[in-house]
Parts: sequence; structure tokens; C-alpha cells
Amino acid sequence: MTDLTPTNNEASLSTINRGKEMWDMASALSRSTIIPKAFQGQAANCFVALDMANRLGASPMEVMQNIYVVHGTPGFSARWCIAMANRSGLLKGPIGFEERGTGASLEVEAYAIIRETGQRISFVASMAMAKAEKWDSNPKYRTMPQLMLRYRASSLLVRLHLPEVLLGMQTAEEVEDVRFAQQQVTPAKLDELQRQLEAPAPSQAEPQVVEESVPAADLFDDED
Repeated sequence: MTDLTPTNNEASLSTINRGKEMWDMASALSRSTIIPKAFQGQAANCFVALDMANRLGASPMEVMQNIYVVHGTPGFSARWCIAMANRSGLLKGPIGFEERGTGASLEVEAYAIIRETGQRISFVASMAMAKAEKWDSNPKYRTMPQLMLRYRASSLLVRLHLPEVLLGMQTAEEVEDVRFAQQQVTPAKLDELQRQLEAPAPSQAEPQVVEESVPAADLFDDED
């Protein structure tokens, strides 16, 4: 009986060929003008998207449309995280939501039923949690708190109970919340800090002008 199991060399060659095919496809995709800007002319970015698509069982275009880079860190959109969980086949029906309270007492519960076991799974995200974790430094928690808590509750539900859906990736909203929590400044201040960091350093050859303050009393002559 002939052994059809591939040798190590054959497996390595197959991997190399597969990688070359993906690179050729990534290069072709990068020349498209209808893909998101982050991928246009960026074959390496397209290659990563192709690899993610293969692992997730999704189309490359779908992956590219739902990846957002927040201050250099990539993340999937929370709404796509919900969509992937809903169509994964792991749940009996889609993820549901319940809202309770208002204002500072607002909380949102994301819940679902595991198809195989019938177990109800859930996660609750609240404004109290957002305040404790400093997510509320993100102004969206003031303008659209229900939506942000839905995103948080659902992404944490998936991360805790259905980790295979995200494959370790964060959602863009999680990355954004952490960024605001670390900085605790407004978007305008973040932009100003970025401009300051990117501004060229002053030339050492240029004289540094130092203005000395003059006491107000010395600006006037003493009257006899």
C-alpha cells in the first residue's frame, strides 16, 4: 500500500507555494481603488487581511472593510464581532440585549444561548464600569451611552464565551476606550499632543530668546 502522507519537504514546499499565491493575490488587491485606504498600495496589509480571512472563514473584502487601526493598533469593528458570533453556528439565535436604568445607573446586558448545550451566557456592561475603567473619558459614552455599552457588553461576551470568533483580536471600540482611559484627554488635546510630538525640534544654532518679567511697580517712575 502506497503511503500518501506528504513528507516534511513536500509540506514545506506546499506552504511556500501557498504563501506565494497569497502574496500575488495581495499585490493584485492592493492595486484596487475600492478597498479601504489603509490597504490601497499596501500589499503587506492586504496579505495580513488575506491570512485573517482564511483563519476566520470570511472574504478578504469583508475583513478589510471591518478592520480599523486606532493609534497604530488594529481591531475589528464591534458590530462585525456581533455579526461573526451570530453566524458562527455556535449560538441558538442572535445575541440579544437588555437595557436597565438611566444616566449613571444605565447598564446593558448582552446574552445568548449556546446551541450545543442550551446554556444561557451573558455579560453586563454599565456606566459604573465605564467610569471605574475610565472608558467614559471617551466622549461617545456621553453622546451615545446605550450603543457604547452594547458594543462593550457584546464584545466581552464573545471574548469570554466564544473566543474562537475573534481569534484574540480586540475590537476597535475597545482599543479606542483604552486609549482614552490612558490619556484622559479630549480628542482635540490628543491631536495637539500629536502635533507637538511631530513638530521639528528647534535648531541649536538659533538664539533662544528669554523674556524676563518686569514687576508692575517698576514700569512707573516713583512720584515724590
